[in-house]
Amino acid sequence: MSLTVEQARRLGGVVGILFVVIAVVAVFLPGSPPKADEVAKIGSYLTDKRGSILAGSYLTCLAFVFFLLFMGALRSQFSAFDRTGIHPGSAALAGGVAGASMVFAGTAVLNGAVFQVAAAGDANLNHALYDVANDLFFASGFGFAAFFAGAAVAVRITGALPSALAPAGLLVALINLVGGVGLFAKTGFFAIGGAFGFIVPLASLLWILAASIAMLRPASAAPSAAG
Repeated sequence: MSLTVEQARRLGGVVGILFVVIAVVAVFLPGSPPKADEVAKIGSYLTDKRGSILAGSYLTCLAFVFFLLFMGALRSQFSAFDRTGIHPGSAALAGGVAGASMVFAGTAVLNGAVFQVAAAGDANLNHALYDVANDLFFASGFGFAAFFAGAAVAVRITGALPSALAPAGLLVALINLVGGVGLFAKTGFFAIGGAFGFIVPLASLLWILAASIAMLRPASAAPSAAG
């Protein structure tokens, strides 16, 4: 059975919303992680929260299956509205794949640490794996910055989504870039366990939720909303 363009767009909206819902649960399920300077708490966090972290790892990977499907539908949406022939959704697709790959890697490292290693009680190894996992999550922000910036440009060029999503996408891209400060911040707002680590995914999820809702609307309404 073949899908029409409108059916594919609406399916993209559905999987985008599913991604947001599952990702929110995955982010908050394990609770607040230890901060970068709370080294003594890392081992107990990995062992005490073992079940929640393992469940969160599975949900994170599941969520990003829906994210990849959403990206494919979003790129098709941009292509359907494109009259320039420059394929403006390609940059968003590349950035999203790069970011998602980093998330998968970071989740695998964290899951590996929790699954058996943490119970051995090697504080240095637990600390190292915890830092590597978080560094991969921070690095994913650079890929997602390309995704949101590329999507913002595509919205501006094609008018495939409401025009407000273009500047909002650029803002979320900037937030993701700033989140990369966590790669070298040892303490504070931007470091591992800092508040900015929650702001970045929530801002990103809000944009995807708004785009997904827009994709559920009739096709004839999208260009006029984009202005």
